[in-house]
Amino acid sequence: MKREPEYSHTFFLTAGESNACGRMPITLIAQRVIEVATEHANDLGIGYDALIQKNIGWVLSRLAIEMVRYPIINETYTLTTWIETYNKHFSERNFVMTDGNGEVIGHMRSMWVAINMQSRTVADLTEFERDAFPIGEQECPICKVGRLQKLPDCSSEEYYTFRYCDIDFNRHVNTVRYLDLILNHWSLDHFDNNLIARLEICFHHECYFGEKVKLRIHTCDRRSQCEIVRDGTRTVGACITWRPNRQM
Repeated sequence: MKREPEYSHTFFLTAGESNACGRMPITLIAQRVIEVATEHANDLGIGYDALIQKNIGWVLSRLAIEMVRYPIINETYTLTTWIETYNKHFSERNFVMTDGNGEVIGHMRSMWVAINMQSRTVADLTEFERDAFPIGEQECPICKVGRLQKLPDCSSEEYYTFRYCDIDFNRHVNTVRYLDLILNHWSLDHFDNNLIARLEICFHHECYFGEKVKLRIHTCDRRSQCEIVRDGTRTVGACITWRPNRQM
């Protein structure tokens, strides 16, 4: 069986999927990254159906997104993915987004960790064929997710309790819900005047239904450092680099 190192999916951005500025929201980009990675993993024989037989599942650990521009309403865009590296515990997977003319408009880097679905600890992938992880030849020009520094005491703080719609089939908080929580910190006026040039997010610990967390954010110049904290422990860390929105 020939396993293709690259996989592409073309989408059409509807009005219902767009944000208040008529563009693709970065939360949808994160969702599409997860979807396309899942589709490619299924094609390679290392998706949910194959891994769950060994009681293993993939968990997104780190994600970086850099956008040159965002798709707008009624625009077609394509997301292409490939595996950069892998070992017995995790896999690094990259993405490029192109518009209908084939122009590159964004890049993404991600790290996926294999976990034991019962113990929720790191699993071992050595039972799977090496050929199931074909390495792509494309280069990804953006930096990997960096280390988020400790936030200063002057950071803003707000609280949130995770609810039913935050939970996915793994019965933990859905990846995109963490991003929703962070982005809802800013006003509509802020997003009218600013675009996210780069987003980095790192998932450290799972959160569950009914848990109360603290969102801490510190912004200096055009860089916002963010963290979601539960009982004094950082569960999610993120960094956002902003640029002026001149497309209004």
